[in-house]
Amino acid sequence: METAVGQTFVRSALALALAGAFLPSQAQTGEAERLKALEQKLEASLRTIEALNQRLSQLEQPAAAAAPAGGWGARLDTVERTVTQLEAAHAAAAQVDTGLPIHGFADVQAGVRNPAAAQANQGRRGFGLGVFDLYMAPQITNQVKALIELAFEYGPEGELGIDLERLQLGYVFSDALTLWAGRFHTPYGYWNTAFHHGAQLQTTLARPRFLEFEDGGGILPAHSVGLWANGGWRTSAGKLGYDAYVVNGDAIKHGVLDYQASGDGDANVGVGGRLQLAVAGTGWTVGVHGLTQRVAGDNAATTASGRVRLGMLGGFATFDNDDWEAMGEFYRFRNRDLGGNTGTHGSTAWYVQLGRNVGEQFTPYVRLERAALDGADPYFALQDSGRSYRRAVAGVRFNVSPKAALKAEYQRTTEDGTAGVPSTLALQYAVRF
Repeated sequence: METAVGQTFVRSALALALAGAFLPSQAQTGEAERLKALEQKLEASLRTIEALNQRLSQLEQPAAAAAPAGGWGARLDTVERTVTQLEAAHAAAAQVDTGLPIHGFADVQAGVRNPAAAQANQGRRGFGLGVFDLYMAPQITNQVKALIELAFEYGPEGELGIDLERLQLGYVFSDALTLWAGRFHTPYGYWNTAFHHGAQLQTTLARPRFLEFEDGGGILPAHSVGLWANGGWRTSAGKLGYDAYVVNGDAIKHGVLDYQASGDGDANVGVGGRLQLAVAGTGWTVGVHGLTQRVAGDNAATTASGRVRLGMLGGFATFDNDDWEAMGEFYRFRNRDLGGNTGTHGSTAWYVQLGRNVGEQFTPYVRLERAALDGADPYFALQDSGRSYRRAVAGVRFNVSPKAALKAEYQRTTEDGTAGVPSTLALQYAVRF
């Protein structure tokens, strides 16, 4: 009863005060337009009073004793301050510049390996720190955006390395075209752009070996520095997307691919592209990809050098629904020796992976990998990891929460030039924040 009387009193008092402020002016002028304007102001004021009363009623619902001391005037002050805060928050959210949101990834690992894996220096033994990755995506304006990724990782000798893995500055022209400049993950296949250095994102513990990053044994330029255009269109068949890029050509330095972040020292420009279709209503995405560039360099011992025209064409497919996830990629190489008389060399690499979602937490998975690389091809012969191999992978992922995963993975590898059959078993705990 007291609440209803108080609300009526507040409404009436404020209405009379507003009417008293506006009506004398109308009486003095007698102008119809001013009267209409004043009536509109009065109506708006009454709506505001009604909104305040409704908010006041909500505040009173938990318990009448929770009302602030000081009577109705203090209560009304509280409501007005709340409304002011809400308006300020809304105004802040409406600003285009959202500052610098920072997200991160981290993982720790433990593993064992058999003597053959130890001899081949494959896998990890004991406990170890994985990658601590910071991921920043400032939205500068509706058109101007950026993506920055910093990774902190220990090397095989225990040294801490800090890499600026991505530094992309972009401009959005439309859904059909975004233009990026800087360092980015080279857009070929599916894995290299779907999963970055944050291990929590991917179902498996490790990437396919031939798709590892350059300093981890990969045989393809996982990163590039240059210009990248991408976009897409909605069609009756699904969403059609494309990527096209022109970048600094790679060099092979001491047996490892180098994407020449500070500039293309040998003017070997690289170009490539990807076309993909997310088929409407099926969960399937299919695509084709290709790249070409001239690559020169030397092996780890600097006892051999060479130049080659790298040419790659291939395709990929992925499937994802509530029960299954599947993916596969194929790469066909036709590399021409530019520094010798060995001609053109053909090689292939591929993987297929299948996972089954059990409930919302468990995903057992298997993967097969194969790289059949021509040992006479300078592009592969100069790389430390440019050898043919087969690998079988089996594991399980357990989602501790939507942002944390525990994984166990077994790998069995046969490799040209390696005695025995190296095998490893590893555990990983990976989080994102």
